[in-house]
Amino acid sequence: MLYELRVYDAMPGKLGALNDRFAKHTTGFFKNHGIGIVGFWTAVIGTGNQLTYILSFDDMADREEKWGAFQNNSDWHKVRADSERDGTLVASVQNSFMRLTSYSPEPKISTNLQELRVYQAVPGKLPALNSRFADHTTHLFEKHGIRNVGYWTHDVGANNQLFYMVGHAGLADREKNFAAFGAAPDWQKARAESERDGPLTVKTQSSILQPTAYSPR
Repeated sequence: MLYELRVYDAMPGKLGALNDRFAKHTTGFFKNHGIGIVGFWTAVIGTGNQLTYILSFDDMADREEKWGAFQNNSDWHKVRADSERDGTLVASVQNSFMRLTSYSPEPKISTNLQELRVYQAVPGKLPALNSRFADHTTHLFEKHGIRNVGYWTHDVGANNQLFYMVGHAGLADREKNFAAFGAAPDWQKARAESERDGPLTVKTQSSILQPTAYSPR
């Protein structure tokens, strides 16, 4: 299964109109063209003009066929033109193609809040980072009330990044559960042992997200 992470930077003041277009039209076109939907999110903290979503396909050939059919759909062209009479809604688009790791569950949204993290591994250390998540981190997350949603690595492009999404009941629970996880002796031992030859990551990005009203749950 191929997953596509897409992040739209909306034009100033246009995020509401963009969400409206997705809710009333775009999601329906995706379903009609057989494009799988994992979820749609907006930021709780930080950038307030972004829409983040994840789609699924059988493989890249399936993605190209279905995305091409959607893009060429005359009804979509009309909807897009009507929604952009007063100007374009999207300033920029970022996308990443991803594959689930062997230890990832099938992505499913079941909490009120999600957190998307991107770890850039030290060159050559992505296998060790994945091993630590598979053998330790994911289990300790669940033990401390952090819900595992999905873990991915790049399918196209950079091959030293780990993408993952976890779920929280709310912001207070996130703070409490991550603090307990970070202080856990089992985690501290696993981290120390995995980093005997140096750190595994050089950069971490985190986005705290909430599902849109039209996102599947």
